[in-house]
Parts: sequence; C-alpha cells; structure tokens
Amino acid sequence: MKKSSKLLALAGVSILSASVLAACGSSSSSKTATQNTTFPTEVSNEGTAIKGGQLNYAVVAASPSTGLLIDELTDNNVDSTFGGMVDVPIFSYDGNRKLDDSGLAKPEFDTENKTVTVTLTGKDYKWSDGEAFTIDDYIFTIKALADKGYTGVRFDDTYTNIVGMDEYREGTATDISGIKKVDDYTVVLTMKKMTPSMMYAGGAVPAHIAPEHIYKDIPVADWEKSEYSRTAKHVGMGPFTIKEMVSGESVTFAANPNYYKGQPKVDTVKMDIVSPDTIVSEMKAGNYDIADMPSDQLDSYKDFSNITLTGAIGSNYEYIGFNLGKYDTEAETNVMNENAKMNDVKLRQAMGYALDTKTAGESLYNGLYKPAKSLIISFFGDIHDSELAGYTYDPEKANKLLDEAGYKDVDGDGIREGKDGKEFKITFAARKRTEANETLVQQYLAWWKEVGLNVELYTGRTIETNSFYDMLQASDQNIDVYAGGWSTGYDPDPSGLYGPDAMFNFSHFVSDENTELLKAISSEASFDEATNLKNYKAWQTYAFEQAFVIPTFESEVLTAVNKRVKYYDRLYGSASKAGWEQIELVADKGVVAE
Repeated sequence: MKKSSKLLALAGVSILSASVLAACGSSSSSKTATQNTTFPTEVSNEGTAIKGGQLNYAVVAASPSTGLLIDELTDNNVDSTFGGMVDVPIFSYDGNRKLDDSGLAKPEFDTENKTVTVTLTGKDYKWSDGEAFTIDDYIFTIKALADKGYTGVRFDDTYTNIVGMDEYREGTATDISGIKKVDDYTVVLTMKKMTPSMMYAGGAVPAHIAPEHIYKDIPVADWEKSEYSRTAKHVGMGPFTIKEMVSGESVTFAANPNYYKGQPKVDTVKMDIVSPDTIVSEMKAGNYDIADMPSDQLDSYKDFSNITLTGAIGSNYEYIGFNLGKYDTEAETNVMNENAKMNDVKLRQAMGYALDTKTAGESLYNGLYKPAKSLIISFFGDIHDSELAGYTYDPEKANKLLDEAGYKDVDGDGIREGKDGKEFKITFAARKRTEANETLVQQYLAWWKEVGLNVELYTGRTIETNSFYDMLQASDQNIDVYAGGWSTGYDPDPSGLYGPDAMFNFSHFVSDENTELLKAISSEASFDEATNLKNYKAWQTYAFEQAFVIPTFESEVLTAVNKRVKYYDRLYGSASKAGWEQIELVADKGVVAE
C-alpha cells in the first residue's frame, strides 16, 4: 500500500474497474481476489463483433474530475480512471499480480547486489505522438519526481531507496549514482535495501513514465497546470489518446494506433462521470456499457435483462480514523500531539466497539459490505489475519472502556463528560457519497450516543469528497474523528498509509514499535514467505490494539456489463482476456432493458 503504488483512491469513488487496467500491485499470497465472489468474474455475449464503434463507460462518482490526466500527479480514483486510459506504467503483471514480462519492461532482481535491472520488452515502442519510447523516458521521470518542484504525491521511499537519491535531491550531487543506463533499453537501479514489495505491481520499484521530449522543457513545478497534463495535447503510452474533453465531467478517447499491445478494436471510448443516484436508470436505458454499480441499490438493478453483473472482492476498505497530530511539511514527517482529544487508546477502542457494522452492511448494502477486521483486508489472501477479532459490536465493552478511561456521565443526562468533568464533544467528519452513506453516518452518531459520547458532524453535513480529503491532508485540527476509505492497490505494504513519513497517514499516529513493525514488513528477510506472514500478522495485531484507525467495511465490487459487449472479465494483468486492445462490441447501440 505504498502511496506511490496506489491509484490513490481517496475512496469516496468506486474502485477502478479491472477493465481500466490500473497500475496497481499485488499480494504475495497465492490466493487471488476473485475467490468467494457472489457474481461471476467474466461474461461472454453472443453476436458478431462490429467494426470499431464507441464504448460508453460510466465513472460512478459523486464528485467531478480535477482534469488531471498524468498518473504522476493524479491522487484520486476519478482522475486515475480517466488517466489510466492514456497513461500506463512501465511494468505489467500476471494473474497473481506479480510483475512479469507482459508490460513495456520487465524487472530482474539481484538481492545479493541490491540491484533491479529494468529492460524494455521491445525496441520499437512509441509514444502516442509517434516519438520513440526508450529507457531515457523512465530515467527522466525518476529524476523529475525527485525535483524539489514536484507537486504530486508519488515521491516516497520507492524513490528515496535508490542509492544517491538523497544527495541528488539535496543538491550535493548532479546525478543519481544508483541509476546506471546500460543502453537505450536497459537501466540498472541500485537500491539501499531490497523489499518483497518490489516483486509486485504497484510495489517498491518506480513504475511511472513521462515523455521526456514533452516535459523536459517544462519546469516540474508547472507540470500540474501544463496543457500536456490536462488537454488533448496529452502524450502517453496508454491504449487511447484524448479526442474531446468536457472539463470535470467527460472525456472521449480515440484508439491509439501506437499502443504497444496493439490498437484497440473500438474506435472510441466515452467516459462520463455519472452520479450514483442516476446510474441505475442510465444502465436500464442502455446508455452505458460498463459501470461499477452502487451496492446499496442492488435490488433495483439485479434483474435487468440488458446487463450481466460481474463481481470481484474489492481492494478497498472503509475505516474510522482519529486525528492524533499533524503532518509537518518542512520535516516531511507526522508529529503526534500528546494532548490531542483522541489520544486515548481506550476511547478509540470504545468508539470501535460501539459500531454494528455487520447489521449496517446487511441492511444498507445488501450484504455486499462486510465487516472488516484488519487493516490488511481479506483481498490480500494469506497475509490477512483471518483470526484477528476486530472491532465487533459490543456496547457493553465500549461502556466499560470509557468508564476505565475516566469518561463519566457526571450530571446524569446520559452524555459523558471529559476526564476533567467538563463538557466533552467530539467532531466527526465524513464525505458525501450515497443515500446509504448518509444513513450510515447518522447511524454512527446514534451508536456513539448510545454509549454516552457526544459526537457532532463537522459542518453539520457530509463534505464533498475532494474537499474532505483536502481537509485531512491539511491536518485540519477541527476534525477529531473521520470516516474515510482507501483503495489499496495490489501491494499490501501499509507503510505508505501508516508509516511515520507517509503523507496519507491522516491519523498522524507515530510510535517506535509501529515503525519497527513496518520496517520488518519491508525488510529483505520478508522475501521468505513464512517470515513475511509473521511480520504482517504482527503489525495487524498491533494496529488492532492501538486503534489509530479502525477498519469498518470491505466489499464485493459489482460491475454491470451491457449485452452488446462481446467479452469482459475481472481477471488481473496478463491473465485478463479483456484488455482495452481486445474489447469489442456486437451492436451499434446499447441494449435496453425489457
């Protein structure tokens, strides 16, 4: 879960569909995320494929796109979904999400010498504008993200782990000593340490690529506002190019004739942001061919005759987080505040035990939201600690913990005062999503009130998703507790979310023990499977005990596929037969429900 590996889903929006072929990574487990699904993982429809055509794709979200397209700068799922059509990482992966040779390049690992050799898998690859793609583009991107002017969130220990990176970034060296170009197709990266995450997509090897011939003359600080990052002038290595854009709402893509896997068979793909409130009627009318569907509305669309529902265990989870400090932007580290209102482990634990997530998942989300018991969710197979108790509904235990911690109802009004006997109010922030989510947020407040806690909704209402995460990233001290969500990507390493220097450690929890446990997970010793399992389970237990973040839900993600799509699957990487270059349509228009 390193932040560089994530299509950083500030997950107020649905997780990326498998067909978007997002550059995320893997669990080291042999289990795959397609097990134990209620719905099929693939679908075939009868009919002869038409030539070309336009596929209509609904990005189901309550918030607009910011307009950014390049994956070096995107930091939410909406932007990443659009950007994933025109930008791809340098590596691809197999059905178990392990890096293989099916991408633009393949890695070779030498743990003894601490090197990663990156070799292009072809010598005639081209950018969408026809310019040659070489290893220089990869090297250029690594250096660009190390630039002090870089405004994105991808630069982390994935990059600082390269020998000589610190000196280069500090300006005491003019080049990065750990990057050695062999030829136009090969580079050797020398690392400070080797970690198991390197073997998996979205893991600990830099994977982003930007066209050097486009960006070399643009200051890195200006990339975010460059027309090449936001308009039809974008140049990428993805399956499509930009044909037309409606700012924040829609993008029409044209097939990229230079795509390294072959030009897509559809002529265009039109992606629209569609509200969760209207997607059911849109799918019924046949207006969209593919859409991730809201779980809470399953009963309203499960019997539509014009679609097939596919399912996959999501690489996403919901959680309750506690504000324990702030992120120091100068020191680039999280700093705990010992006087923070929520800096009482028993208080945090009590708030977890007060929530009946099992009932909420069944009643609000048709059973597709299931209680999450660990911050390493079941998507990750064996390294998920299935024996961890988690915060199951136990109001009696919650009351006992609050009593022990000194939060007592002094005046007998049913609401607990603080340890000093004075009024004790907790401010809770939540993002705006669906109707079911609005109900859930109010239920959270009611459950906490049942154990005597006065919890009030920050601003008096749920907050637009982008604004919500802006507040968290700014360490808004008016927020005590918040309900967030993550799309984890495929690399389970939690350092990018909960490490001491992680920008996305919104709880700002830091301790020596936590740091050491995270270091063990990413250690060279964890290349050994048994050691890897032991280290992951040790951290999960510690995170459960400290309750700096309490997982609430993991889910099965449903994707509706219109019957004019010839074949679609939810398989991963090179195991998928439904890459964009293979998608075909069997009719000019979407099939309408009878």
